[in-house]
Amino acid sequence: MINPNEYGSLLFDEQEKKYLSNVIDARRIFRYSRTPYPYTSMCEEKIKSLVGTNYCLMTTNGTSSLKSAFIGANVEKGDRVLISSYTFLATALAAIAVGAVPIPIEVDLNYGVNLEDLEKEIKLGCKALVVVHFQGRAFDLTKVKRICEKNGIVLIEDACQAFGAKFKDKYTGTFGDIGVYSFQQFKQITCGEGGCVVTNNELMFNRMRNYTDMGSTRNRFPSWDSAEALFGENDRMNNLCAAVLYAQLEKLDTIISKQRKSRENIMQKISNINNILTSKDASGDTGMNIIIILNDKKFKDKVIDMGKDNDIEFRNMWSSLYYDNELFKKYKLTSKDLKNKECIYTKELIEKMLVISIPPILNGTDEANIASLIQTIKNKGYLL
Repeated sequence: MINPNEYGSLLFDEQEKKYLSNVIDARRIFRYSRTPYPYTSMCEEKIKSLVGTNYCLMTTNGTSSLKSAFIGANVEKGDRVLISSYTFLATALAAIAVGAVPIPIEVDLNYGVNLEDLEKEIKLGCKALVVVHFQGRAFDLTKVKRICEKNGIVLIEDACQAFGAKFKDKYTGTFGDIGVYSFQQFKQITCGEGGCVVTNNELMFNRMRNYTDMGSTRNRFPSWDSAEALFGENDRMNNLCAAVLYAQLEKLDTIISKQRKSRENIMQKISNINNILTSKDASGDTGMNIIIILNDKKFKDKVIDMGKDNDIEFRNMWSSLYYDNELFKKYKLTSKDLKNKECIYTKELIEKMLVISIPPILNGTDEANIASLIQTIKNKGYLL
């Protein structure tokens, strides 16, 4: 495929190999080992410096980061948490894992969630709100944050799909109380599996750190003989994963710059097309993809097949909302929980949405081919 759905991993080179070798040669993979190459801690320091938060904690993956964020927010069994309806299943699964009830909120392409729907659900009670920045884009959370502060709700940003994205020069994950990132294989930068949480709240950070370290408090060694100890899990990142990630962090600017340039080149060639999803601050996008909105969902299969014929992948993102999966219908969410909620706007949006990846390895010919195909799709009447 011209546009594989990978990003940072496409630029793996001797740098990742060198850092991995450092860990192996030092024979210290566990993050709390004494080692000259404490890459897990080094990643935390680098991410804190990059996004501008006081605290960062590396974890095993984005889902474990989301779970720890709920623990940091003191979400307890039976608490309602509000979640953007357009998201990967993991966001809701993490809420259920800590005993919470994940209530969907209609999306808004400017603010992340529909403000009217948010106000309505808040009146029914909730402990936290999770806004999902999706596909390398940052939402404007100014109004959302104001609503949360007014109502005493913890604002968690699921920025697993948008590490490195900004809105008005402020990074995703830093608007609310807690930000969550993922470094899984198909994310902006990757170590295969991995994640982290960031925050400026010391109390929340301590709860998240303890929870992911089997609930212990730790100086050098873990201890559960403390009022701050929790019943936790083992979600610690190790130095092998962190070594790869540290190399990727050093390449982040290069990766995003390449993507933004390729995306800009393609967009210039299709400036006559309207139904392309843009941000309120497009300059802050990571440039990792182009999202098109078809005129009708019936065109989806035709467009996907056109892409295959041209070695270009159109990804049909999640074709259903998380609560429409049988898992949630049968075991978790009831009509009482959802109160006949449908999130009609979100459903109609994803039925017509297709995503074209823009990895950091495209050349001029690739860009021209992608632009030409999108123009053909418009000429056939599938796109405005």
